[in-house]
Amino acid sequence: MSWFAALALVGGGLLTRRWHTEESLLVLRTLGIQTTTLSSSYLLPATSRFIPTSQIRDIFIHEAFRGFEVRFYLCVVVEGEGEAVVVFPKLLPNRHVLEQVWRGARECLYEPKG
Repeated sequence: MSWFAALALVGGGLLTRRWHTEESLLVLRTLGIQTTTLSSSYLLPATSRFIPTSQIRDIFIHEAFRGFEVRFYLCVVVEGEGEAVVVFPKLLPNRHVLEQVWRGARECLYEPKG
């Protein structure tokens, strides 16, 4: 019966495993942004964070080197925090996608007054 228990354990692990990465950035016009990252298991909760516009100092695209590879990532500088918040830390989309997200986020957060 131990093989049945092992099979059930492996099967249960496979059924609760999320096979894709899902991260999102929700921009609420003039209110702030919310970042969400789903865990690798359906049993664990997603992690979300809301940052009000009043605490956002800047949003920018930064580059980092890993070996001979250049990786781009979107960062939010939050007032009173020592480190920037990385948006999409697991996905790390390419620069073209990040530029579209960056432009859209800045348009929504800092719409022209008029």
